[in-house]
Amino acid sequence: MQTVEKNEQAVRRCVELFNQCTLEWMDRCYAANAEWAELPIPGISKGWQGDRAFLRETAGLVLRLYPDRQLRVLNLVAQAGQVVLEQDWQGTAAAAFGNVQLGEKVRFRVASFFSLADGLITRQTDYVTPIPV
Repeated sequence: MQTVEKNEQAVRRCVELFNQCTLEWMDRCYAANAEWAELPIPGISKGWQGDRAFLRETAGLVLRLYPDRQLRVLNLVAQAGQVVLEQDWQGTAAAAFGNVQLGEKVRFRVASFFSLADGLITRQTDYVTPIPV
């Protein structure tokens, strides 16, 4: 199988695991030396940035805050070593956080840029835009 197809399958597998609402996607999809960044959004003015351990910690927080969160792939473009994913992210707040109230539904449009090696994500950069619900 060509690298482009492997990379596309790796990101699609990550989405499927993410939607199971556990942290298994972290363990199965990211290289040990992976880096992650999410650019600033309202309520998180500095954004997020860190290594795989920081991403896992942040993902655990988001899972506790939005235990029903789901993402839907809107567009995926793959090439050797890289995948770009446009997605619709939705969830219901299980606790108040920042400017989000308990029970509030949130929705984001996300563009994620992935670098991959050997079928694992080595770098991810997310551009997130809140969408009114």
